Amino acid sequence: MPPAQRRSPFPFPFFLINHVLMMAVGLYIAQDQWLPPRDLLTVVFLFAALAGYAALYLLPALLISLLCHRWPGPRPARWLAVGLVSVSLLLLLVDSQVHQLYGFHINGFVWNLLITPGGIDSMGGGDGMTLTVVLIALLVVGLEALLMRFLQGRPAPRWRWRWLLAGLLLCMVGERVAYGLSDLNGYRPVLNAARAVPFYQPATFESLARKLGYTPPPRTTLSVSADGPLRYPLHPLTVADDAPSPNVLVLVSESLRADMLTPEIMPNLWRFAQRHGRRYTDHMSGGNGTRMGIFSLFYGLPGNYWFPFLESRRPPVLITELQRRDYRMGLFTSARFSYPEFDRTVFASVPSSAMVSDDEGPGWRRDRRNVDRLLDFIGDDRSGDHRSRPFFGFMFFESPHARYYFPPESVIRPDYMRELNYATMDVQRDMPGIHDRYINSVHHLDQQLGRVLDRLERDGRLDDTLVVITGDHGEEFMEHGRWGHNSAFHDQQVRVPLVLAGPGITPAVVDLPTSHLDVAPTLLGLLGVTNDPADYAVGVPLDQARPGRYRLAASWDAVAYLGPDYKVAMPMNAGGLGEMTVSRAGDQPVSDADAVMLKVRDALTRVLGDMSRFYRR
Repeated sequence: MPPAQRRSPFPFPFFLINHVLMMAVGLYIAQDQWLPPRDLLTVVFLFAALAGYAALYLLPALLISLLCHRWPGPRPARWLAVGLVSVSLLLLLVDSQVHQLYGFHINGFVWNLLITPGGIDSMGGGDGMTLTVVLIALLVVGLEALLMRFLQGRPAPRWRWRWLLAGLLLCMVGERVAYGLSDLNGYRPVLNAARAVPFYQPATFESLARKLGYTPPPRTTLSVSADGPLRYPLHPLTVADDAPSPNVLVLVSESLRADMLTPEIMPNLWRFAQRHGRRYTDHMSGGNGTRMGIFSLFYGLPGNYWFPFLESRRPPVLITELQRRDYRMGLFTSARFSYPEFDRTVFASVPSSAMVSDDEGPGWRRDRRNVDRLLDFIGDDRSGDHRSRPFFGFMFFESPHARYYFPPESVIRPDYMRELNYATMDVQRDMPGIHDRYINSVHHLDQQLGRVLDRLERDGRLDDTLVVITGDHGEEFMEHGRWGHNSAFHDQQVRVPLVLAGPGITPAVVDLPTSHLDVAPTLLGLLGVTNDPADYAVGVPLDQARPGRYRLAASWDAVAYLGPDYKVAMPMNAGGLGEMTVSRAGDQPVSDADAVMLKVRDALTRVLGDMSRFYRR
């Protein structure tokens, strides 16, 4: 082939230099994770992770340009490469600023807020900011075009590319292994460093390790480190000199929706609330699943904080304050403390010996056994060394978990579906019978709650015991086309009952909008903590709830604004940049989602502040 007709080589050096540029931007984002005095392992992990992820950021542009290089030809491929790489680099630069401002990376929530008309203004930007972004974009594209022209026709020897590819694969495999082992053994520096890598996807080995016979050594205590992306609490807790130390008992049920608290279905809890408790009728969980519901209850924070708290093994200030006062701990679950990972978040500092998991057999049998254990634990405080120590008790009930098992004596709806077989059931046809199964299981839950409440009342413990009774989340039965939970933020999935009783609590019915995020500030206030709740929570004490406020709920990958008029659910992950759901507060559809976004954009900006308040800047 004549030289004039020879096809130009593919511009691999262009991608190599941009790989280095993207690593440099990543190092800028993660600068507090690799500058001294970081340990060598963390620094090596971070460099390996950034090397691998920089290659992944460039991979779409590389593959598309390679395809274009074959057809229609080298020239269009070069300019396509310039455009695609420029977009990738600009996204990474924007991410660096988002991370610097808010402590997390670009996600669906930020993206939807940015593209809402006026969203940039509400975040403190304006025409000047828009002009700056445009100029930076033009500058990046111009520099990339100059780089491409400079490198045109400069191929590198093939052996170098082979070694480079081998090195990248080694980095990718190595950082996967390093993260998995760090997660397994709770090595926080590496876990915290991983969060600084844009769009990092964790790898965990716990299930595989257990199958291979490896069990992490049991912990007795876990030190709390200030290391990592969190600034929590904003200020150390201060406690009044005459602060009381009542017992604290938190009873949480799986899948307990608000409309179950009736005299027919839950007579024991209803009677207890009438006599001794404060019942909240418009209460929302902080999540549509167990993980986020329990997390919000104890931390008073929205669910986007779950991930850094898990990686930092940081318990809530409520638990650390109880431990500081030498509370006797008794924790019981009819599921597992390790899934979700409450042994590494909410109860990370509680000795393993104080936590009892019972996951053998139907949920109602586990609940009965654990109530026996809980009652023994409560009774122990009147003898021996326990006499002068207050207790913190926690129990998680499983009775209302699908497939909603219960004993014959708990049947109050006899038309329930006898066998719930997922393979043969028809959701539309069988849902009334499934719902009756659920009601019977909730009635059994109430019978077990009654055993605990009767014991407290009989022993005269309500004068010195704060009692919280609620659900981790709700349960939907096709009211809006879904069954179960974890799928949407419909009222049936997030609205739960809440009953609060104990010293200083007068019986009442409260119709104001409240949230799981308000429970921790309430308990800490009753324990004599004098800080502004904003030092450690997004919620407010329950007695400070006001009409018209918004609340927050979360799933694994989304945060929902639950306002007085509208609900807006936005993804937290980068993969769902365009996804969001908008509805009226009662879950009715809206005709114009964009118009709703305009109405609530200022509130969503405040939500963004809630989601970032406890990140380091």
